[in-house]
Amino acid sequence: MKTPQLRNSAAPDKLINNSSGKLRYALATGVLALAVGSAGPNLLAQEPAPGSNAPGKTLPAQDLTVAVGRSMMVPTPWPVKRVSVTDPKIADVQVLSPSQVMLSGKGVGSTDVYMWSKDEDLWQARVEVEIDRTAIKNELGRLFPNAHLDLRQSRDMLLVTGVLNRAEQAEELHRLLTTYGVKFVDMTTVAGVQQVQLKVVIAEASRTAIRSLGINAFVAGSSVFGGSTIGPDGGGPINPLSIGAPGGAPVGSQTFQFLNPTNVSSAVTLFGGVPGADLQFFIAALSENQYMRVLAEPNLVALSGQEASFLAGGEFPIPVVQGAGASTSGTSITIEYKEFGVRLRFRPTVLGDGTIRLHVAPEVSELSNVGALTIQGFSIPALNTRRADTTLELNSGQTFGMAGLLNESVQARNSRVPGLGDVPVLGALFRSVRYQKADTELLVLVTASLVEPVSTAKPPLYPGMLHTAPNDWDLYSCGQIEGKLPPKIAPIDSQYLRELGLTRLRGPGAWVTYDSPRVSSSAPLQKPAQPSK
Repeated sequence: MKTPQLRNSAAPDKLINNSSGKLRYALATGVLALAVGSAGPNLLAQEPAPGSNAPGKTLPAQDLTVAVGRSMMVPTPWPVKRVSVTDPKIADVQVLSPSQVMLSGKGVGSTDVYMWSKDEDLWQARVEVEIDRTAIKNELGRLFPNAHLDLRQSRDMLLVTGVLNRAEQAEELHRLLTTYGVKFVDMTTVAGVQQVQLKVVIAEASRTAIRSLGINAFVAGSSVFGGSTIGPDGGGPINPLSIGAPGGAPVGSQTFQFLNPTNVSSAVTLFGGVPGADLQFFIAALSENQYMRVLAEPNLVALSGQEASFLAGGEFPIPVVQGAGASTSGTSITIEYKEFGVRLRFRPTVLGDGTIRLHVAPEVSELSNVGALTIQGFSIPALNTRRADTTLELNSGQTFGMAGLLNESVQARNSRVPGLGDVPVLGALFRSVRYQKADTELLVLVTASLVEPVSTAKPPLYPGMLHTAPNDWDLYSCGQIEGKLPPKIAPIDSQYLRELGLTRLRGPGAWVTYDSPRVSSSAPLQKPAQPSK
């Protein structure tokens, strides 16, 4: 094969240059064709270069749990390029190194964490941030060592269950959890019986002694007349005089006569007159002793922490004047009612170990004419009230004297005519004396007990259970309002009394009636049986 010859001699350099360029182009084209032919179609299917926007692979999602205020290290499947948290208020992440990521809990709730590699591979996790129940439970165990508490979480709330020994521990538990800033629901209970029976005894004895003497007299004659009208108030007479001379009659020309009817005051104990001597007198001589005894024993049962009230009495009306309205003229009167009687109001709290805290307010009131008012024909009575209100603590079955009063008052008065009233014996005609002494003793006792309901087929004995109605002979002929025949008890009630041991009673016991005379028991005393050796 022969090589073609270059015939252009006129421009050899250009020929050589063109030939070199064509040669280089042919070599480059051949190399590229060789590369494409050897690679084939796989060259077009290669992945894009790193840094492009095409996504990488995604790993399955994981679940992580961390407590508030705690941190944990999260293992990474590859070197981390960037991270993201959907809610920074719930959790926070810090990249310590490409292979170390720290997750911290900030608030109770749920959020998501994402991590990417440099190849845009994605790792994700669902993060639950919970309350640090372990730390709280350790603290509660230190504060309440004898309590059995359990902590559970429901959403963002802490559920506290278990049994506390004392009620005040519940208040301390609330303050502690509130200080931690935790939403909680207290489902704890207090150990022991939670029902309290309160018995209140209000006893009062009042004694008053009064001694008084006063004399009013009027005497007249043909040439002289006079009288003494020293009264209880140091000026007013004991009783208005009803004799005298008619008005306008000349002095000495008329005899004295009754000018108006003789009305005797309630303060007068003796009165009289001598018509022939024109004498009239009124004497207030009194020696009086008063005694009053009040005894009230209300009983009431309530659940721990609940308020209970009791009233045995009534209500009396009080007229209240209302002002005129926009469409009415004048005034109107409405009626309001005020309670009186025996009232008991209390709230018990079982603290544990048999200790009971009581907020108790007993009250005894009664209607009285002392201090009563009469307004436009309406009579409004006054109230004598004994009231106490306090908080105390005592054990079950104990009695506390919560209130007491000892009041002694003395009132004395001596109204007299100067000089004449100081004369012994005869001076009593010209003076009025009164001496009053009053003593009041008041005591309020409270007894609190932990109680449970009676589990029997029949209810216990109640007042009037043994009452027997009188027959016609007892009622009309003898005037008795209670039958003399022994009451008949149903067989089941008789069995109940035998179980209680009441059939062994001897003497009057509980079987007497209200009109039976007081009789001492005649049952012989029995010595206790000696134990056999």
